Amino acid sequence: MNVLSKDLHFITKDSDHENLNKRFQTRYSNLPDDYLAFLKTYSLLTNHSDTTWFNSITDFNETNDENDFQWNEFEILSLDAFDGDVENQQVVKNFWNQHVPIILSVKKGYAYFALHVSEENFGKIYYGQEPEFEETELVSDSFSAFIEAIQKRSLKKEYLDLF
Repeated sequence: MNVLSKDLHFITKDSDHENLNKRFQTRYSNLPDDYLAFLKTYSLLTNHSDTTWFNSITDFNETNDENDFQWNEFEILSLDAFDGDVENQQVVKNFWNQHVPIILSVKKGYAYFALHVSEENFGKIYYGQEPEFEETELVSDSFSAFIEAIQKRSLKKEYLDLF
């Protein structure tokens, strides 16, 4: 069972028991165990207005036909903004190779929470928003602490307002 399934701020559907595809696992070969366990508990996890949602396995596998946004939508937008600029496109790719967007939001503009997967900041949660998606701020030192802060409503107000 998903730990947020009883939270009145969220709508959840249980997992479809799909596994992450090889393409995603190749790009993000080292994900924290607590995040992987959580990811396997739902197929849908969203706020009531469906303006902020957790990416699911079907999002990452690109098999979710119900979502107009791709799981890496903000990376795509940044790459498009640097169309023809190979150097800056590589900077964007390098950033997103180290940040898995786990929550996307369109509630107050485009924003996201990402899980850092590089060795240096492994497992930390960061927040980013438009227009400079690759400029982030640290939100939590771990995924488990982040979920606990959501449950206890102890995140900064600007983050909680997204839910």
